[in-house]
Amino acid sequence: MARPLREISIIGPGNWGTSLEAGLRRAGVPVAEVVGRRAVRGRVVNWSRARLDAPLIWLCVPDGAIAGVAQEVVRRRGNLSGQTVMHSSGALSSVVLEPARQAGARVAAVHPVMTFPAREAVPLEGVLFGIEAADRPTRSTIEKLVKRLGGVPFVVDGKKKALYHAAATMASPLLVAALTAARDAARLAGLDEETAKAWVAALAVPTVGNVAARGAENSFSGPFARGDAETIHLHLQALAAHPILTAVYRSLAREALAALPVRNRPALAEALEEDRQAGAAKPEPRTRGKRLRERLKPAQ
Repeated sequence: MARPLREISIIGPGNWGTSLEAGLRRAGVPVAEVVGRRAVRGRVVNWSRARLDAPLIWLCVPDGAIAGVAQEVVRRRGNLSGQTVMHSSGALSSVVLEPARQAGARVAAVHPVMTFPAREAVPLEGVLFGIEAADRPTRSTIEKLVKRLGGVPFVVDGKKKALYHAAATMASPLLVAALTAARDAARLAGLDEETAKAWVAALAVPTVGNVAARGAENSFSGPFARGDAETIHLHLQALAAHPILTAVYRSLAREALAALPVRNRPALAEALEEDRQAGAAKPEPRTRGKRLRERLKPAQ
């Protein structure tokens, strides 16, 4: 039988906090309290009733709130000796918890490599957790906790957290942006909205699965892999009236040329450069709340 782990206080009952609480309870890890701005009967206590005396305090709040919440914990508790305070940011290191460290706490950053788009519990089994802690005992304690949750711990360099999080942003939210560009191009080609969504999913879902199973280099296909410069010319000509989509295509194409196995690389690079010089379309205006048909309207 696994040895019991220490109690944990969760600060922040949002999307991630909800999943963490559910995961801890499933794993048999005692949750001392869930602290939020507003009390929810039977689940969340507000700050005025928070004890904050658990051995581990896990901040599940937005990046911009972490420093302020850490200061509030220090203000209310004073001496944090014997406690560990950690946050969940992928972009910030544990340095942002310096007030807690100065008050005697051990500090760490523990980033779940998963998306939490809604306030519904997401299973944590198999989820990667990036851990950054200044000392080995703290890291060891957190690794045991992550494993109890069913997660997979790995070490992150605190000095490179911004680069680490940029990579995470490219892998998830900006991947959504790239798929949105593909959907919009499909709409321009005449597909209705539902068909365009299904069409993108039919291509993207198995592609991501292939990358996970076989690696990017062994999952790359299409005109760039074949070295088909003429098709690239046709693509850019078709996109020329839509500069945002053209910019997305060209940026991704350059990454493909730099990092993936392609044939006829010089001709592909030349095709991209020629079309860049020839297609001086005006940028689309940046307005918020535009309908899809307005976003896809060709530049005049």
